[in-house]
Amino acid sequence: MTSTSLVVDTSPTARGTSAERRAVLEHATVREIVMGAQDNLTTVLAVMLGVSIGSGRADLVALAGLSAAVAEAVSMGGVLYSSTRAEAALEAHVATGPIDRRAALAPAASGAVTCLAALCGGLVPLTPFALLPLPVAIYVSVGASVVALFLLGSLIGRISGSTWWRDGIRLLLVAGLAALASAAVGAALHVA
Repeated sequence: MTSTSLVVDTSPTARGTSAERRAVLEHATVREIVMGAQDNLTTVLAVMLGVSIGSGRADLVALAGLSAAVAEAVSMGGVLYSSTRAEAALEAHVATGPIDRRAALAPAASGAVTCLAALCGGLVPLTPFALLPLPVAIYVSVGASVVALFLLGSLIGRISGSTWWRDGIRLLLVAGLAALASAAVGAALHVA
């Protein structure tokens, strides 16, 4: 069982006591809980502080915070779905067996790479708003994001040995769900 799987081995040797089963589930979900909770707490706090300081309007803070919380929750679920799927596909295509986890990045390097990737990813939809009028920026931001998401998914597919275009579309659909959820919050709580 991998550390990202929620499937519990129910073979006779793995059935054990309920304490043993609980330990397996806790180990299997610790990464998911930490990533989801930490990312959403940090992002929503940062968005709410930035919008409250920049606008001084509680209604905008609530709208931005709720939009960020919903989008982040859906997005993080999609991120772990995509990364877990890519890891499993990569392991299945490696002829020598399971991937040697000792070859993975150290925690500090892993954090730095994730931070840099997140910053670069965040700049794709944000940059048009700094350069263009709002109506145009919306369309350019969505278009640039669609292309970037498809390319990222395709890269994941190529690395893992999967069908590159299928993984590109899959990542685009998962991320699109997060964007639509956030847009729905904005439409429902329209602030004038």
